[in-house]
Amino acid sequence: MENKLARICFNTNKWILPSGNFGKSKDRNSFEYDRGYGHEEWLNDHSKLINGYKYSFLQPINTPNKKHQGLDYAIWLYTMDGNRKLCLGKIKKVECVTRKQAEVAISNYHESGWFDDMYQQLKSLDIDTSSFIEDDALNLFNIRFKPHDLIWFDEPIDITEHYGNNRYVLLNLADPDFVEKQVLDDNLSIDINQIVDDTSLSHSERESLIMARVGQGKFRQHVINTWGGEKCAITLTDVRDILIASHIKAWKDCKTTKERLDGANGIMLCAHIDKLFDNHLITFKFNNNKYKLEVSPSLDMRQMNGLGLESGHELNITHLDFDSLERFKSYMDYHNQEFDMKNAR
Repeated sequence: MENKLARICFNTNKWILPSGNFGKSKDRNSFEYDRGYGHEEWLNDHSKLINGYKYSFLQPINTPNKKHQGLDYAIWLYTMDGNRKLCLGKIKKVECVTRKQAEVAISNYHESGWFDDMYQQLKSLDIDTSSFIEDDALNLFNIRFKPHDLIWFDEPIDITEHYGNNRYVLLNLADPDFVEKQVLDDNLSIDINQIVDDTSLSHSERESLIMARVGQGKFRQHVINTWGGEKCAITLTDVRDILIASHIKAWKDCKTTKERLDGANGIMLCAHIDKLFDNHLITFKFNNNKYKLEVSPSLDMRQMNGLGLESGHELNITHLDFDSLERFKSYMDYHNQEFDMKNAR
């Protein structure tokens, strides 16, 4: 599978929903300048899946002759922040959809009322939605991928010196070692490589730890058992394919395997909410014997409400036994401290 590099428009909401004109292209011929948004601004919104796939849009795939239909790529994503090109992560497998697939996706969005949600998000930014639905379905959806194949770096990587072209075209990778280096720079890959290289672990121990690191396997089951069920702690969604067992105290900060596999060190969240929790943009704080959701002041609450996130939402901890609750409190205190430090900047 070929590795490619694609530009996506600037966004301050983790590409979960549009963030407005700030940082957008000043090129008067660009879509984002004309419309005030880009269709890729929903790239990381995993609340809208069709048969386990996220349907989305990448401008570099959108050629006049639609030549990429039916092809698969691994695509690295970058955005322009001023004059800097920042690599944000990658989609390990992107399927370039056909026009028929795009038309079916549009029908699903209409039937599910998802376009209505997207309209409201744009209207909250005073953006005109009259031209939102394109005449050609491929101008709205031209790719699909599995949510777990979208990997974001903890910190963007400056690739400005490697690429002079900043147009919305699909690029080949300039540095042949780029893929290997950046995969190893990704925290998930680093953790997994450390597990694989640990000669003190048996094969079964390695497998168990790797599965736990990606929010599956034994750790996921421990979280389910500890919390008495498998549903998102915030939205109560119980669609298994979009749920992630998220570590409260980050994997890299855990001192022991026991901490890493502890069900009390986990919370079940929808994939898009997991991203916010993992990046310390939301947390749960203890007050009057209740844990309530706190949202980073850097996020737009009107837009967060559209994702089912409301500050003050109470977390149901009734299923936790005394010992589990005490450990949960310790892990959540750690998460609170990380949240406070990040949002005090």
